[in-house]
Amino acid sequence: MRKPWTLSRKLGVIGGILLLMALVSIGLTLWVTWQLEGGAAAVNEAGRMRMQTWRLAQTLDTRDTQRMAQLTTQFENTLRILRLGDPERPLFVPRDPQSQRSFANVQQAWVQLKVLWLSPTRPYSADVSQQADAFVQEVDEFVSAIESKLASLTAVLNTFQFIMAVLVMV
Repeated sequence: MRKPWTLSRKLGVIGGILLLMALVSIGLTLWVTWQLEGGAAAVNEAGRMRMQTWRLAQTLDTRDTQRMAQLTTQFENTLRILRLGDPERPLFVPRDPQSQRSFANVQQAWVQLKVLWLSPTRPYSADVSQQADAFVQEVDEFVSAIESKLASLTAVLNTFQFIMAVLVMV
């Protein structure tokens, strides 16, 4: 025959469960917040690619090869940061398939655009404008993919916080 639990044992178990729930809650909240912060930094960095694209397009008309090289290097650095992340900020592209696919599309489009723009026979201004616009569309889709993931993470965070508030009240 089993002995009934003592009051102190019951309170200890309940306290342990509540402590575990609090630790899980804190951990989940910190993880989601880290994801949101890293994704927001990636959105900012990806947004800079739009500006960098138009600067490159404008510099093509001047035939300033030194400036083109400088702007191309800046753009490549932006892609590198997005690809590898930056734990100091934090900055990283979300690992969901949509964001990764969109980023791969941007990288592929950049390789094609760079070949066109840095070739000895550079395109006409009208073509450059259309090419830049098409590339910026790819960047916009990439930013939208990240923002979509961040919105879902925000919904998860809000739901979890609501559940925790209800549990506290109960």
